[in-house]
Amino acid sequence: MLRNAVAAVAGKGVARSVIQTLASVTVCIPAFSAAHAAEMRLLDSNPAAAAGYQLLDLGTVSAEAVGHAKGLEDGFTSKSAVKDGSLPYFENGIAGDGAHTYETLHIVPAWGGLKTGKVISIEGQIQKGDLDHLKALVERSGFSDCLRPGYCPYNNVISLNSPGGNLREALEIGKYIAEQNFITLLPENAVCESACSLVFLAGYTRYEGFFFPRRFAHETARLGIHQPYIQLPEGNYSAEQVGQVVQLINRGVNEVTDYFLSTGIGIGFMRNMYGTKPGSMYHLSLAEMAAEGIFVVGRPQDLSNLSRSQMLSYCSSLYQGRFNTVSPDLLANLQSNERTFLTYVTGQNFVCLGVKSPNGDSWRSYVCDGSSKCLLGDFGQVALFELEANGKLSGFRDRDASALMNIAAGIDNTEVGLALKEYNHRVALLYFVELFAENMGTFETSFKRIPASLAFAEVPPEFCGQVDEYDAGLVRLVQAGLNNSGIDVGTPDGSLGPNTRKAIGRANKDLLNRSETVIDPSLLKALGVPEDEVRGHVLCNG
Repeated sequence: MLRNAVAAVAGKGVARSVIQTLASVTVCIPAFSAAHAAEMRLLDSNPAAAAGYQLLDLGTVSAEAVGHAKGLEDGFTSKSAVKDGSLPYFENGIAGDGAHTYETLHIVPAWGGLKTGKVISIEGQIQKGDLDHLKALVERSGFSDCLRPGYCPYNNVISLNSPGGNLREALEIGKYIAEQNFITLLPENAVCESACSLVFLAGYTRYEGFFFPRRFAHETARLGIHQPYIQLPEGNYSAEQVGQVVQLINRGVNEVTDYFLSTGIGIGFMRNMYGTKPGSMYHLSLAEMAAEGIFVVGRPQDLSNLSRSQMLSYCSSLYQGRFNTVSPDLLANLQSNERTFLTYVTGQNFVCLGVKSPNGDSWRSYVCDGSSKCLLGDFGQVALFELEANGKLSGFRDRDASALMNIAAGIDNTEVGLALKEYNHRVALLYFVELFAENMGTFETSFKRIPASLAFAEVPPEFCGQVDEYDAGLVRLVQAGLNNSGIDVGTPDGSLGPNTRKAIGRANKDLLNRSETVIDPSLLKALGVPEDEVRGHVLCNG
């Protein structure tokens, strides 16, 4: 992420020159970013007070904090109103009353401060001297709001929109923001890249050893990072000189790494940073931001329609935010109909499922990600025996009711993903999800709105070029093609069952001379599917 501009050095003076220039390290600015000097000003109004800044529940920041904050907005009419409701918990140190957790205590001044606090905006390239400018503006405007030095739970907001700039200055600004307990914000459509990320991530507190993030990003904002890169001018350097330079570079990189770790970010952030070349930029997804302790804000939307690719994008975003990778199982295990969807990753207790709300007007989702108790893991045989006793399984065919019981038995005795895998792509799995949603008793609190920003995100590139084999429309197309090719599979029904899979294997052998049982573009073309329809069923081409 960091690219040091090191002045020309020669002869034995290299160490002194490097030491001098290391203090004015500059971050690489991508070619598409224009360099402008940072403009700092106290805003006349707070952008986060607008209706478009509501907390989005992405499931990876403290659920307790998000849930508590959503019930507080009507009371946030002013900073004094925020203090009136919570000051007794903070004025003499953190003091709970048994009704609160640390999360529900800390979210009040953080969320209330974001919505009602003063805002200083920093826009443009960060340059040497900006820390002094910021301190002067804070002092001149009476911006800092502390109960005592270094203890400022009700402090105000620093808004950022910057392509990066001077590394050393960004580090010092970040340390100052952390010391002052300022809230940080990436407002609507803001871009914060390179050195700016150091400043933004400084929005946190660590009272009494408890870490709590005070950083917020609008769903349209972009947070970008890339790897360190040190460029020395051409010249002849002795082994001693090179050793001195390497030592200083390592010291600088270690300082930046230590700083990032102090802000509470995880290994996934560091891996993405060091894995991205200096001339490129890795932009964190919303789920990745949430996983790094960033509260995402925006305008919640009720989604009445979801395509399979949108289901895949949504579940993949959450999985990547939790595990810092994408699993092929998410596509291979995706099953859906008009009212339900499900996918999972075996062995990691990750399950992503969705159902239409009881009135049928919007999608809701429940996700197990291994970080907390999975309610689906409690929906086993006892729950189904109770449903059976109450006549709620009477509408199922005997074989489907038997499959439901077997799924429940698997959930009681093994990891959830393993229990589901045995019945992969069976209608019974979606029946099971519907029963879980209808009878768990906590639908309104446990099933969350699906953020449009995640559902409408691009399909992860790892899936691009693949065919979604279990798309019912595609399967019907394949079944019709098989019938036309003399391989009888009966009336096309869109279900990729054992008979259809066996027929696909035969078609691969007869038409393409290969031992495969997959549906891919080559098979579709061999079955006579028009080119435009083939492209329409290939992920990332639709």
